[in-house]
Amino acid sequence: MSVTFFADVASEEINMANANAARVLGVLGYDELAGDAEADDFLGRVLVALALVPVDAGRPATTEGRFVDCGRRAGYIQERLEELRELAEEARARGLPVYWG
Repeated sequence: MSVTFFADVASEEINMANANAARVLGVLGYDELAGDAEADDFLGRVLVALALVPVDAGRPATTEGRFVDCGRRAGYIQERLEELRELAEEARARGLPVYWG
């Protein structure tokens, strides 16, 4: 499963695995894997997170039975926040909200 962030059908999409999206959304102050926000609000949250969230140390891959979690490389959260910043700036310029789900 995954979560996709977008502004409209013609915008660039940012896709993340559920666990990674939940972590990113958590640092933005959201607790749902589906939602929407006005671009200004979303951009503000991204900028605050970029300024305050420590560099992501990542996490190792794990396997439990048939379940495999591929982990997360160091710096992943900051990389994704930068991509979301660009998306939010584009959405704001076009007067569109940001969606995820």
